[in-house]
Amino acid sequence: MARYDLPTLDDLRELGTRRDNAITIYAETSPAPDAREGSYLNAKSAFDRAIRELREEGIRHATETALRDQWEKVRTDEAWTRLSSSVAIFLSPDQLQLFVLPNRLENQMQTGGHFDLGQIVRAVTTPQSAFALTLSANGWNLWQATPTTVATELELQGDHSTDVADATNRATIRDRGHVRRLVGDEGKKVLLEQYANRVAEAVSAELALVDRSGERPLFLFATDPLLDMFQAAYTDRTVVPVPGAPDELRADEIDTAIRAELPALNAAQNNAVVARLSDGVNRGLVATDLAEISKAASAGAVATLVYDFTRDIPGDIDSETGELTYDDNGYDVMSSIVVTVLDRGGEVIAVRADEIDSPLWNDTAIAGLRFPLIDTAQ
Repeated sequence: MARYDLPTLDDLRELGTRRDNAITIYAETSPAPDAREGSYLNAKSAFDRAIRELREEGIRHATETALRDQWEKVRTDEAWTRLSSSVAIFLSPDQLQLFVLPNRLENQMQTGGHFDLGQIVRAVTTPQSAFALTLSANGWNLWQATPTTVATELELQGDHSTDVADATNRATIRDRGHVRRLVGDEGKKVLLEQYANRVAEAVSAELALVDRSGERPLFLFATDPLLDMFQAAYTDRTVVPVPGAPDELRADEIDTAIRAELPALNAAQNNAVVARLSDGVNRGLVATDLAEISKAASAGAVATLVYDFTRDIPGDIDSETGELTYDDNGYDVMSSIVVTVLDRGGEVIAVRADEIDSPLWNDTAIAGLRFPLIDTAQ
């Protein structure tokens, strides 16, 4: 049952439909074998709280039994022996989905007439891919982290120098003897610079094969002087320096460091997106009112939607016109709008309200349009 991929658009569409007694659980977990029990108990505690909430609302005994039957499937799933950083559980009497994800989601529980898709949509729509380079005089390795897998070492396609001695055709650079007129620390620096340049060339060639656009950042695990030397030699993509000895780093430590920094990188990129969207205000290509955004989404007019995924806005949306009606007993209209935008080929960016600093930002949503809203009525 457990899934180690992200939900598809069809999954989101299905999860976004209204259903009674829906339980949403996001739980932090750990891949460490000795943390399995704690990870499970974290999720189980959320489920127990959900059952108590539903009891207070007067659910029938048969409904509680059906929910507990669903949880038994969760409890016995092999996911608890193959954990990553988080699980997302969507459970109702007639629906069950369990996602195991490497990105760290926050502990959260919700009950109601719909699943809370906020965090899972953020995981789907927010870049969670990056490369890493562990670099020392003893050697270097390339790594890749994706939205569904922790950092793993990339298999190199080319034939490259393995360490500083190999790159400079020397047996060693650690002594202070003569090496082609290069002596001591000054000579060692020259050789390290040559090595850094060779590694930069190799990294450029290897990453061009898997990310030609150069959009994914490269995390650099190294110490000075190689840290600065490589950054001076490599300009293909954003480099995020992570100072510290790289030789003994485990894959999970590399992955943790990457995912700790990605939110800040994404926030900067998202602010740049909103700034670009703001340029379309005078041309009628920006909408900030949620009712207008809903209509524009239905008409296929939304090219880019930036929204606060932490807000739960209940209401109803006309499936034909996109007309929005606020209703405390309704479903999560934001999730519905998001799915509609994705379904029409638009881009969706889930953010926290405080991550965007544009004066145009209203802490809820902003949409960049393909054509002015007035055209949606024609």
